[in-house]
Amino acid sequence: MSETPQTVEYRGNCHCGAFKFTVKSRPLKQAFACDCSICSKNGYLWGFPGELIVVKGDENTTLKSYEFAKRTMAHKFCPTCGTSVLARAPDGKFGINIRALADVDFDSLPIRTSDGASKEPLYQAPEPVTVENIPQGSNVYHGSCHCGTVGYTLVSPEKVTTAKDCNCSVCSRDGALWIYPPTTSVTFKGLDSLVEYTFANRNTFHGFCSVCGVAIRERFIAPGRIDTALNIRTLNGFDLSAVEITKMDNKSYPPPYASWDRL
Repeated sequence: MSETPQTVEYRGNCHCGAFKFTVKSRPLKQAFACDCSICSKNGYLWGFPGELIVVKGDENTTLKSYEFAKRTMAHKFCPTCGTSVLARAPDGKFGINIRALADVDFDSLPIRTSDGASKEPLYQAPEPVTVENIPQGSNVYHGSCHCGTVGYTLVSPEKVTTAKDCNCSVCSRDGALWIYPPTTSVTFKGLDSLVEYTFANRNTFHGFCSVCGVAIRERFIAPGRIDTALNIRTLNGFDLSAVEITKMDNKSYPPPYASWDRL
């Protein structure tokens, strides 16, 4: 990271390194979070730099765009690894998801929130995935990506009251909050549209929607590990503020993530 008295240059990339960039802005002293339907599912933390310089890849071809409602913003993510990188308006103005920046400790930044959920048109959650013969007294949760291509229903004897926040290189970019239900308690639809991305030891497959880019689940294949994790940001009509979040420090889990210069 290089700097002048007026601006700082920050480096960023999607997780797989297909898209690399730098941005120049005043030093980041806070992040912005919006509670609208797409920002909340993606766990976006926004920054608004003055300049974007693409170092590797192309914004319009390397990244995939997703638009909805009034189509006033194109949300751009990597179709290989699922990292949500930026959003751009038709007039060229853009915001960067600072989770994709390599040199920023975003956990230490104060967060300024804004109300996007109440803006018209209101988001309509996709139709729930139907599950037959639900045991009496079960807790039923319906979830989906933003566009509804991938959805699921979780049937659990217990309420969802806790979740894990992992700081590894891919989870921190996704902003995911994980729970680990038995695989048999989750009924999915649209899994043929779920892209799975893996790296390093290749025993965890990070699944995101190929249409809207929202991270939905993890699938584990390592011996002795639970099979599935769900990102509770994708639960529709769910109050995240009522959940106890526990930090998981997996950032240094070997092998180390490649540096920006080596991607």
